Amino acid sequence: MWSPSRPNNHPPQPSAESHPNIPAPRNLVFMASRQYNEGSSYIGKSLVIKGELSGSEPIHIEGRVEGPISLRDCHVNIGRDAVVMSNVEAGEVIVRGIMHGNLTVIDRIEVQSGGSVMGDVAAGRVSIECGAHFKGSIDMRRPDPKDHVETKTKTEQKEDSVDESQHSPVLVY
Repeated sequence: MWSPSRPNNHPPQPSAESHPNIPAPRNLVFMASRQYNEGSSYIGKSLVIKGELSGSEPIHIEGRVEGPISLRDCHVNIGRDAVVMSNVEAGEVIVRGIMHGNLTVIDRIEVQSGGSVMGDVAAGRVSIECGAHFKGSIDMRRPDPKDHVETKTKTEQKEDSVDESQHSPVLVY
């Protein structure tokens, strides 16, 4: 039966705003997560890439990648369905899927539960959760102390040596 409040034969759909206790539909949750990761590139489950990946933006991998990955200062996320068969250079790596190859990471690598890494790791910080698989060696790199100390120019060093000679005590026997 038709009524002005229901012009079609379809029942009214409650909105998430009118009922805060009802969870948002799955497609809206997916859209929200895609907006959060909008700045990164996405390699989907059905994609297979054979070759070199390089660039300067973050990447999320769910498919298969065979070949070197060089994203020096960027975040690489290896998803649950991903299979990566390559050496990776990145700023930060999170592994939830399968990773075969060596990892050279500036900041940190995190192998989450269900993730697998087979290869050597060189990073500043390494985290391996319970339920993760790791086979290889770990090189925990320390930050280079020379990077934090400013070097003096030759004129500054010369001035310092002159000042020291004028103020240093002289012992006479």
